[in-house]
Amino acid sequence: MSSTKIAIAADSPATVRAGQIIAENGGNAVDVAVGCALAASLAEVLMCSLGGSAFITIKPPGEKPVVIDGADAMPGISSVNTHAWREVVVPYGDGIAVNVGHGSIAIPGMLRALEAAWKHYGHMPWKEVMAPAIQMAREGVAANMTLATWLELAGRLIFYPQAESRKCFFTGEQPIRENDIFTLPDYDQTLDAIATEGARVFYEGYIAEAFEREIQSHGGHLKRSDMANYRAIIREPLVISSQNYKLALNPPPSIGGAMVGSMIGMIDSRWDPASSPENKALLLARAQEAMLNLRHEEAAGHWSEKRAFQILERAWLKKYLDKRLSPNTLHMSIISSEGAAVSITMSNGYGSGITIPGTGVTCNNSLGEPELNPHGFFTLKPQERFVSNMSPAVAWNEQGKVIAMGSPGASRITTTMTQGWMNLAHNKLDPQESVNAPRLHVDYQDNKYVVQYEPGVNPDGLKQHFQLRPFNSKDMYFGAFNIAIRDENGRVEAVADNRRHGATYHS
Repeated sequence: MSSTKIAIAADSPATVRAGQIIAENGGNAVDVAVGCALAASLAEVLMCSLGGSAFITIKPPGEKPVVIDGADAMPGISSVNTHAWREVVVPYGDGIAVNVGHGSIAIPGMLRALEAAWKHYGHMPWKEVMAPAIQMAREGVAANMTLATWLELAGRLIFYPQAESRKCFFTGEQPIRENDIFTLPDYDQTLDAIATEGARVFYEGYIAEAFEREIQSHGGHLKRSDMANYRAIIREPLVISSQNYKLALNPPPSIGGAMVGSMIGMIDSRWDPASSPENKALLLARAQEAMLNLRHEEAAGHWSEKRAFQILERAWLKKYLDKRLSPNTLHMSIISSEGAAVSITMSNGYGSGITIPGTGVTCNNSLGEPELNPHGFFTLKPQERFVSNMSPAVAWNEQGKVIAMGSPGASRITTTMTQGWMNLAHNKLDPQESVNAPRLHVDYQDNKYVVQYEPGVNPDGLKQHFQLRPFNSKDMYFGAFNIAIRDENGRVEAVADNRRHGATYHS
């Protein structure tokens, strides 16, 4: 069997190695992407998990793109129990307050999405796609920088209180450190069962029973019936035009795709290549400020596909911008020499701090994240998806160039994506320069708009309009723009962002 020429950009070398093995055994781009994601559920655990969510954007050669929605969803709740969670403030950025514990766990969608992607577009047998992840779970992997950093920041606050999570992520009183070899207890058996029985055993079998037993016995809401009723949804993406490319973005009920598309549209409408760096930085900050306001307005209203397309209209965007001018994720990008592109963004939120005993599966805290619940906690209907910033994207042009791209970073996902695209398509930087370029992010704090920015951003045009918060160095807070590119001649390359660990492979 001939190997597949492929490029992979991800956060962990172990994740990339799993994809390389699958490519060398003849798997296609979707097989590679699914195998990487399964490996990441161990190698990059706490950033993603089978107990969390995923969005997968797929662009087969010569076909329309699709988005597979594996977002976390609302369980059926007979009565609200906020005693089953606790608020923690994580010293990340300027401090993030989230709710964690058994009561914060929503229905996870990642595995259903991965299986749906493989069933519709994969080539290799399921067991062979699962094999690298299973081997990793048996032998252990080296903790990467991102995992170790998050445990240093949030380990004692979120993951230490539950004995099962403490067993997974601490050695005695010390959290796992970078390059420590670790695995999750019982996780190899969980993956073995999924390899044999598919996602059904996770959502309907003994793993779902373990979820219900642990969560219900501690006052949480998730039941086995909630998991059994969950389905991944294949959606038509939002498609926009920019700089002679088409971009496929995550559609509603996710809000991230429309936000990225809107900021790109605003920048396109006012872009001047000859503008000074400080004026370009101001344009970017103003677009972000506008989106911060718009996101608040839309979250308070009825967010729908019709509304998403309305705010993407160029004339509306220019008018809106003119008016303004007077949590944890990971991303991987995969592309083949044939032009098949897969972009996956996955999340476990900030983590509930709960690991399901006997499975090794860590759980999301989507019920307890304020940003995912703009209408208030426990307001969604059963099986309804949470609002998400995640926006894995694929871009392509008529000359045959295809780009898979995306970023983790909670509220920074959309601003990182916009800046990455601006550097690639507007500033004409090469892929490595586009990833390395300094970034800024506009936030609203204490009734003021604050521009947080890395060294290299020119603040001269910003200081009259915003409060400034400089960072001393490049920081994982600003996401990780990971891209894989197939050029017009079929050559592939990948660039991973070293704001997180970062790893690539291309054949």
